[in-house]
Amino acid sequence: MIKIGLITGDLKQNKSGIGTYVFQLIEDLKKNTDLTLIKHPFGDDVLGCSSILSSIPRRSFSHILWSQALSLKKQSLKKLDIIHNPAQYPVSPNIGHNYIVTIHDLIPILYPQYVGSIFSIQAKLYYPYMLKRASKIITVSNHTKDDILKIYKIPDQKIEVIYSGVSNHFNPSSPEEKKRIKQKYNLNHPFILFVGAIEPKKNIELLIKAYYICQKSNPYFDLVIAGKKAWKFETVFKLIESLNLSKKIHILNFVPYEDLPALYSSAEVFVFPSRYEGFGLPPLEAMKCGTPVITSNVSSLPEIMGKEGLMINPNDYEQLSELILKLLSDPEFHHQYSLYSLDRAKKFSWKKTASKTLEVYNSVIEYGK
Repeated sequence: MIKIGLITGDLKQNKSGIGTYVFQLIEDLKKNTDLTLIKHPFGDDVLGCSSILSSIPRRSFSHILWSQALSLKKQSLKKLDIIHNPAQYPVSPNIGHNYIVTIHDLIPILYPQYVGSIFSIQAKLYYPYMLKRASKIITVSNHTKDDILKIYKIPDQKIEVIYSGVSNHFNPSSPEEKKRIKQKYNLNHPFILFVGAIEPKKNIELLIKAYYICQKSNPYFDLVIAGKKAWKFETVFKLIESLNLSKKIHILNFVPYEDLPALYSSAEVFVFPSRYEGFGLPPLEAMKCGTPVITSNVSSLPEIMGKEGLMINPNDYEQLSELILKLLSDPEFHHQYSLYSLDRAKKFSWKKTASKTLEVYNSVIEYGK
């Protein structure tokens, strides 16, 4: 059985898209490998996996300092057959044998305005060396692979595209579950839903403007925004106030993982107008619950949605409002895209993701012999 070291740092389960990717991968990989988590004490443990702990003398977590501190664990890390950095931490490939990195997106390079300056500088410093020296690079979409090829001139054959999956935790909920979730969050009217962090790249302001137009034709629907306040969230709240929509838009903040299936299932429409996604799990989770989904037509989102998916220009709120109103007013169209969502979601699974990742591990070991 091959010995795999997975760099999980301070990651928590079901608290972020990357965290979901990493811990879903762990659940399948631990069945077929000798899996060790390379982590900080702040990060989650997983039953059945051993750990290599590395800490830093700080109360808060620093990606750069912690990543550098891993060099002190080289003796333990050298015993592993593969070291996989699945969360694109700024970790040097020199810490062990057969280093593999997953790149989810190049937002800090392409759109530094969407992240803090520290993350942008960190990416500019570490990505070129990390990508050049890695034995293999995994990306979660063809779009991210194309970005890497354009910017870093990495050989095509060095990059493997492996789509993320969607958990069986997500399925259409029962009427009882939907009633429970509506009561819990005080959702007394039919609603349009967005799930994700409140930050500029999610393009929530476009959704609010589209919703404002929809209200003129159909005032019976509310808008629900479920996500934590992240980078530069203030403009979203100012727009809500300026359009006098505070009583119609529900801000739920972070919704626990166990509540998400019923929330997705209860929505009439799920909208995700993001300007850039390396993959984008929320649209896929909503589709798995049978909810009609509208996304923007940029970055990796067309790969998730498929050719027949409902997509809009991320700068055109009038186009978005027209599509929302059609789904709300045309039961046949709504039913068609509810079925489309369920069928499309079947193409993605964490079992496939883990299986293809294991194939990459074996190919790297075989090549290194």
